[in-house]
Amino acid sequence: MWISFPFSTTASSTIKTLYFSMKKKDLWVIVLMVAMAGLTVSCNIDNSELGEDLLPAGDNVFLFYDTIFDINAYPVTGRPIVTSEISFDANKLMLLGNVQDTIVGSSVAELVTQFNTTSGFVNGPNMEIDTCMLSLQIIDYIGNKSEELTITVFEFTERITMDSIYYSNYSMEGKYDPIPLVEMSVIPEENSTLNFLIEDEDFLNKWLALETDTTYFRSDSVFKDYFNGFYITAHAASTDGVMARVHLANIFSRVSLKYANDSTEIDSTAERDFVWSHFTINQYSSQKINTFEHDYTGTNLLNYIDDETGTSPYTYVQGMSGVNTKFSFTNMAEWYARNPVAINSANLVFEVVPEDESGISDDNLPLRLMPGTIISAEQYEPVYDYLVLLGNQQGSAFGGYKKADSQSMFSDTTFIYQFKMGLHFQYMVDQVKTDTDFILQLDDGKINPKITKLWSNLPTNKKRIRLEVVYTKL
Repeated sequence: MWISFPFSTTASSTIKTLYFSMKKKDLWVIVLMVAMAGLTVSCNIDNSELGEDLLPAGDNVFLFYDTIFDINAYPVTGRPIVTSEISFDANKLMLLGNVQDTIVGSSVAELVTQFNTTSGFVNGPNMEIDTCMLSLQIIDYIGNKSEELTITVFEFTERITMDSIYYSNYSMEGKYDPIPLVEMSVIPEENSTLNFLIEDEDFLNKWLALETDTTYFRSDSVFKDYFNGFYITAHAASTDGVMARVHLANIFSRVSLKYANDSTEIDSTAERDFVWSHFTINQYSSQKINTFEHDYTGTNLLNYIDDETGTSPYTYVQGMSGVNTKFSFTNMAEWYARNPVAINSANLVFEVVPEDESGISDDNLPLRLMPGTIISAEQYEPVYDYLVLLGNQQGSAFGGYKKADSQSMFSDTTFIYQFKMGLHFQYMVDQVKTDTDFILQLDDGKINPKITKLWSNLPTNKKRIRLEVVYTKL
């Protein structure tokens, strides 16, 4: 950019006179004034012309921007999900407890677990048990951590197997002894081991009855036919509740037995020699099931859930196979008619209802949501862009994370969840992917009971679900 200063001779003489009549320290003021005047008069730029001479005439590429609001969305009941051990994940966590709120009502998580036999246990005649204890490793808690959580352990009476798949709606009815083995109340403490001392006579007698029979302790399958495992429940004292995240495959989650029998007596002292044996819970041979139950009674959500014609300004997403959002692109015919087009980008945006209206603290919003194509009533498929980016180890580039949309000193921060789905939308426009119904869930819903309240696509909403598309006409 060239900048000229068109001064006349008279103007030049005037400046000289001023220069010699002023002190040196005031000279910079005059120079600044002259420079600003020159910029105002002579700097003439037309941004619309920048770069146009770089392309031959008639060869310009035009990008078009469109926002699609024609998206039907409403809350739906989450379908049961697989919660049993299927991937042999050593870090697998399970939920235990209950939470309650006025938005989605009551949610409860319970679990079943087996435990393994061990070659370290040596049975023999005249067996005596000093201590029998179940230990659970707790990673953290979600909810009210200041009040007690009461955990109850029952003996499970149903045989479950590693080669079977179990869902979150697995029924416990008639599959456990209703008399508790042990019950204990604890104040939530993260990264802790809870030890439940089992003193139930009937359960201890099951061990004593096998004192000379080695078959049960040498075969894991026979052992699990005899000891089916535990059914564990928890109830919080606080109104809003709390849930523990339990790491069952942890080395500290186990059944421990302190015992003595004739085979453990290796010295000549009068007292018996008690030894410890630990029966572990691992990811390879101990089946585990997490069950979830939801009750929307007394909530406004009950009036809208599963109602495709509902007129609620809100929709919801909750973990634990709770309420989800079903959405669809209802008028794809218009886009089919635009073909051929090349989709440069397509960003799907869900706006979060602000805290003062939703009643959900910004800090308690789920970290990430995830959409999926509805293939059938029982099958969802990830959006194509996610699969492609995940294959290139860039799954995070797909988006879906809680993101601040506006921040100001004078107003509250608002949040959005945004997804990149340009490839998937291109295939929809090309009619390669003809499924137009989608589901929106928590990314980590199996281990996260949190909820988020989103603006629906009601036309009267100031904030609406939208798909922002940049495309090129071919």
